[in-house]
Amino acid sequence: MSETYDTFKRAFNLIEADTEELRRIVFQLRYQVFCLHYEYLPASNYPDGLEKDEYDERSVHMLVQFIPTGKFVGTVRLILPDRSNTESSFPLELNTQIDPVLYNADAATKKYTAEISRFLISPDFDRRRRDRRKPSGDNQPSNSAITIQSATNNVPVKERRKEERRKSDRRCLSFYMVLMAAVVRMTVAHDIKYWLSAMDPALNRLVGFSGMNFDPIGPIIDYHGLRRPYLGVVNDVLHRVSERNFGAWEVLTDRGKYCWPKKN
Repeated sequence: MSETYDTFKRAFNLIEADTEELRRIVFQLRYQVFCLHYEYLPASNYPDGLEKDEYDERSVHMLVQFIPTGKFVGTVRLILPDRSNTESSFPLELNTQIDPVLYNADAATKKYTAEISRFLISPDFDRRRRDRRKPSGDNQPSNSAITIQSATNNVPVKERRKEERRKSDRRCLSFYMVLMAAVVRMTVAHDIKYWLSAMDPALNRLVGFSGMNFDPIGPIIDYHGLRRPYLGVVNDVLHRVSERNFGAWEVLTDRGKYCWPKKN
């Protein structure tokens, strides 16, 4: 057992949001992050404090629970194919530009394709982790934090928060791994073979060191920040991870419970 897997098992639980109460927690987290913190979505559209959309009914949702506190600190959903209507589009197909040469969305492919969406870790949780890493008695922000703040004081709030999100994405590689572990569990449960995702290109490059990167299928656009549409072939991604970072593979697959380490 790798140290990475051992740390993951001691720190996090992955819990499917399969009840009304758990889904409410999912929607509350999404509201706090996407509407209040990053302001990607207007809070006024969600007066009940629950960020929901029309794709939630054809999605499965997972929550990340931090074991030491018992609090839910992250969530991700997998938008499933509409197998009764293969013409149904995914959000990525409607909001990005897909090169048909790179992604052939025929009925046979879409039947086994799902979109990774609403992928988040609470910024408050990450902030507490950074605070705990400060030397004892140090109540001041780090020099790098001061520099970033000073450099962005005159930048509009939404632009600052887009940049903050990009920096947070790059900083939270371990969180990306945890959320992808949740994605893998939902993927296996619903017989998914292909992943779609709109992702920050910098994050996709970063996770490539562990083999978790996807293949670009269109240009970069401004879609809740700089995003690019990507396609991941599930077995190919997990096979790369098993070769490049076995600890990450153990986390993603629960030590092989959710896949085989070799390509079929």
